[in-house]
Amino acid sequence: MYKIILIVVLCLLGIFIHPFDPGLLDFIYRFIVFSSIVYLVYNIYRLPAEEAEETIATNQLVPTAVSDIFEIKSDWKLMELLNNDERTSQFLKDQFDLLASLVFPDNGWIFNRDQSKIKVIHQKTFMDQTVTDLKDQYAISGLIQILDDKNEIIIENNIDKTRNLLPFYEDIDYAPASFIGLPINIQNDEKLFIIFDSHNTEHFNREDITLFSKLVENTSIWILNRVKAYTLFRDLKDQTNLLNFAKDLNSIKTISASLERFSLLISDEFEATRLTISTLRKENNTGIIKMVIGQKDDFEENTEFPLDEGLTGWIMSKNKPYLIEDLEKGEYFIPRYNKNEKTNSGLRSFLGLPIEANDHIFGAVTLENRLPNKYSEKDKKRLKNIVDIFSTSFLRFTSSKISA
Repeated sequence: MYKIILIVVLCLLGIFIHPFDPGLLDFIYRFIVFSSIVYLVYNIYRLPAEEAEETIATNQLVPTAVSDIFEIKSDWKLMELLNNDERTSQFLKDQFDLLASLVFPDNGWIFNRDQSKIKVIHQKTFMDQTVTDLKDQYAISGLIQILDDKNEIIIENNIDKTRNLLPFYEDIDYAPASFIGLPINIQNDEKLFIIFDSHNTEHFNREDITLFSKLVENTSIWILNRVKAYTLFRDLKDQTNLLNFAKDLNSIKTISASLERFSLLISDEFEATRLTISTLRKENNTGIIKMVIGQKDDFEENTEFPLDEGLTGWIMSKNKPYLIEDLEKGEYFIPRYNKNEKTNSGLRSFLGLPIEANDHIFGAVTLENRLPNKYSEKDKKRLKNIVDIFSTSFLRFTSSKISA
C-alpha cells in the first residue's frame, strides 16, 4: 500500500513541483522522480502479494522526499551554493518573508553557522527604527548558543533586557523582549538560523511551533535537494572537462603544447596566485621550473633547484603530494625550492602533486595562494584527476625531449 501512496506523491512532485528552471537540473530532477515511479510500479507487479506484504511489514520507514530514495553524496558547501545560485538565495528569502508574515516581528535575520561564528546571510527590519552598524559575522553566544546546542525551535518571551543575550545587538540601541529561533539543518552539520525578535513581551506564540517545524522541514529538504542536484551537475561538468582534456592531449604532438594545455585547464579550474610546473632532471637529480603563471619571484622559468631542500623537490623525490594550509603557520620556515630562501613571497596556501605515470616521476605541479586555507582535500582530489590524465602524455616522449 505504501508504494502506491509513494507513487501518487511522486506523480504530484513530477507534475506540479518545479524547483529548477528548464535545463539540465530540471531534466535531472524529472528523471529522478519518474525513474522512481517506474521502479516502484515494476516492483508492485513483480512481487507476489504475500511477498509484497512482507516487504511492507519489514520496511516501516517511508521516504519523505526524493533525496531519501536516491542518496547522492554531496560535497557542495551551503555558502558555496548560496553564492553561486541566485534562485536558492531568493527561495530562502521568500521563506523568511513567509515566516515574518506569520509572526509580525520587529527584526529578522538569516545566519549561517560557521564553526564558532554566525555569518549574516540576510537581515530585514520591520519597524520604523533602522538597525545600523551591522557586522558580517558575530560570535555564537547567549540565545544563539542555546539554539545551536538544542537544535530545535526556541521561543523566548519576557527576555531580560539587562543581559546581552543576542550578540548582534551589542552596539545597537535596541533591546528585544521576545525571540524566536528556527534552525535549518542541511548536511554535514551545516546549519542556517532564521531568527525574529520583537520589543513586545509575549509576542511569539508557542502553539505555532508545529507549523514552523513543517515550514523549516520543507525549506531544509528543498535546499538539500538543490545542493545534491548541483553536485550532480558539477560532477558531470568535471567529467566532461576531463574527457575533452584527454582527447586534446591525444592530438598534441609536443610536450610544450601538452604543458600549455595542462596549465590552461588548471588555471580555469583553480584560483592560484602562482601556478608552477616543474620537471625532473634525472641525470643530476634536480628539478627545473618549466612554466610559471601568475606571481613572479626569484624562482622564474628555467630555474634549477635540488630535490632535497624544498617542498617542490620533496614532491618529486618522495612521490608524495603536499597540502599545506598556511606556510607561515608553525615554528619553522618551509622553503619552496632551496634552503637559501628567506621568504615565501607572501604566498600562504600550498598544494603540490607529483606528475607520475607507470611508477615514473616526471615532475610536479604546485598551486600557491596569498590567502591561507585556500586549498582543501577536495581540491587535491580534483587536481589529481587532471594530473593523472596529463601524466600519460609524458610516456609518449623520450627523456631528452622532456628536458629540452
